[in-house]
Amino acid sequence: MSSTGAAPQSNLKGFLLSLTAAVMWGMLPVALKEVLSGMDATTIVWYRFLVAGVVLWVWLAATNQLPRLTSAPTLTKWFLLLASASLCANYFFFSFSLNFVNGETSEAVIQLSTLFLILGGVVIYREPFLAVQKLGTLLIVGGLLLFFNERLFELNSLENEQTVGVLIVVAAAITWTVYALLQKQLLKSYTPVQILSVIYAFSIAVLLPLVSPSLVFDLTPVQFSLLAFCCINTVIAYGCFAEAMSCWDASKVSAVLALAPLFTIGSLKLTVFFLPDYAFSDRLGLLSIAGAVLLVIGSILTALVPWLYQRRLQRRIDAAAAVDSLR
Repeated sequence: MSSTGAAPQSNLKGFLLSLTAAVMWGMLPVALKEVLSGMDATTIVWYRFLVAGVVLWVWLAATNQLPRLTSAPTLTKWFLLLASASLCANYFFFSFSLNFVNGETSEAVIQLSTLFLILGGVVIYREPFLAVQKLGTLLIVGGLLLFFNERLFELNSLENEQTVGVLIVVAAAITWTVYALLQKQLLKSYTPVQILSVIYAFSIAVLLPLVSPSLVFDLTPVQFSLLAFCCINTVIAYGCFAEAMSCWDASKVSAVLALAPLFTIGSLKLTVFFLPDYAFSDRLGLLSIAGAVLLVIGSILTALVPWLYQRRLQRRIDAAAAVDSLR
């Protein structure tokens, strides 16, 4: 739905849903980092898929919206398979990266997905790559350099844990981009929720031989609570994301989601304030925080520009049509 003719409440609804998703995704690395001390990344991801999958499939069955897969064209089935593998890999890579880096770093580097999505759209869908988007790209790159200002020299060796962690997050960003680009095609046949339900079912089945579900009984009460939060987070964040996409422009949704690193940094700063001995924080300096802000601004610019470009183009078309009608 285009927001040009959207009712004010649709704009407010889209913004609030997107903001909720950004807050949930921003807080996720903080919770995951704690749970990883008692459970491996694969099992955490499996539990997240299991809870979210059960909720979605029950809801789709109750509303008679279960995806029809048998009658889908072969190409659509292949797209679904690849999208499922990509998002499954994204979840795993992002969670696994937190064994090597802290939440602030993971959320900063995952912003590369915005840049990769823009470049993928240019290459695959022949979307325009405008001057302001190029500026946004420079801000993203500059923001990353500033963010890692004190650790740049440490990142030149694969023997360094930070380097390994950053590379894994980059892999997470790439796999998410593949999923997002494929979803653009899949939305012609299915709703976002139907696509996610198939992805969750695929991931639950594929990861099952690799997980240790019994580890849940070894978690401390705090770790169990945080695992539950991670599972609920998946349901709420992707539910809000899917609903926001249905009532607001995708570029606007992406721009709000770009705020996620700020919520990660904010929640960790708050944690360190109340718990000074908290170990899982990078305790960022002013330059690194400035880099994170640049990352967010760059991501917002690259996300919003296509919408502004389309809006201006539509106005020109409408103006030309109005002139023609007067002749």
